Amino acid sequence: MEKEGGEERLPDLYETVWSCWEKLDSTEEPSSSYNVQKTIITGITAGMKAIRMVNELCLFSSNEEIEEVATNEIKYLLLPAFVGYFTERKTVKKMEDREGLVKEATAYYTDFLRNCDSYGVAKIDKKLLNLTSESQQKAMCPNGPPQGLAGQMQTREEKIKSFKEKKELDAKVTELHEKMKQEHVDDEIKREYFLGLIKQWVGTAKENLESLQVETTMLGLRHQALDDKPPENKPKEQRKAFRPFIITKDMIQKAVFGAGYPSLPTMTIEEFYEQKVKDGTFHPPTSQGHSMQDWASDPDKDKEAQEREAEEKENKIEQDDPEELQKARAMDDWKDDHRRGWGNRKNMG
Repeated sequence: MEKEGGEERLPDLYETVWSCWEKLDSTEEPSSSYNVQKTIITGITAGMKAIRMVNELCLFSSNEEIEEVATNEIKYLLLPAFVGYFTERKTVKKMEDREGLVKEATAYYTDFLRNCDSYGVAKIDKKLLNLTSESQQKAMCPNGPPQGLAGQMQTREEKIKSFKEKKELDAKVTELHEKMKQEHVDDEIKREYFLGLIKQWVGTAKENLESLQVETTMLGLRHQALDDKPPENKPKEQRKAFRPFIITKDMIQKAVFGAGYPSLPTMTIEEFYEQKVKDGTFHPPTSQGHSMQDWASDPDKDKEAQEREAEEKENKIEQDDPEELQKARAMDDWKDDHRRGWGNRKNMG
């Protein structure tokens, strides 16, 4: 069946599709690997070309029975199933693209099952044949998981029966596959082999369709969640950054910090003290003793005053000054009655 213009032959395209499926069925590489995805793209491309060629040649008709189809053409009924298999294993970067692949794979599997049902190869539930209809999908899953799938759940006995039939079918197809490798194969064996393959893929297509419908529901719920998501709150106003002030020891330090950190407000201790006196936090100093103001005005002079005061106190003690002796005895008595650490214990025992 070679087309004009040197185009690929339908049997060659089918062999390419089959070869791609065998590679994917036996590979242990992850589905996202380059080799796997390359095989998938090759299979999809060859499969779609083959399907278009089948349609152009009008190889199948809804008015025919499977007995009327030529033996070497029966295998082409598998093409939509293969393309569906490749499509659902194709990786995408965005979730929106995944939704499109799920719909495409569903359409291919459904087309395959519809053809099998039309030719009487297998009896297919009508609900599965209408999965591409949006109204049917909504009817199957109005408020959660597809109810249609729940209705298709088999009983335990039916599952056991299906499992046994599948096991027998797999063994039969494996046996026929070995016979197909012989140099001369009877037409009857070929026909039985291709029909066995189709029946195998009917089971595979049903299982994959159920998985795809579950995925369709999950994608739908995801869309709904995104649609129901409230708009993001307006960004909160940023709090003004805390700007510390620096108390410098003298005007030289103020100049240094001011030069290095021009954005930070600075003040000398004298300026700080004057500001506190002005707002009433500190009280003006008395004439007795040294004060913070004295130290701020002239630190060296204040230090000399403290040393002079300490020296006078020491001289009075050495000379047995009555007033200083009385102060010292009072302090000793106070220490005897107030052990260290007693102060401000806040009922700590």
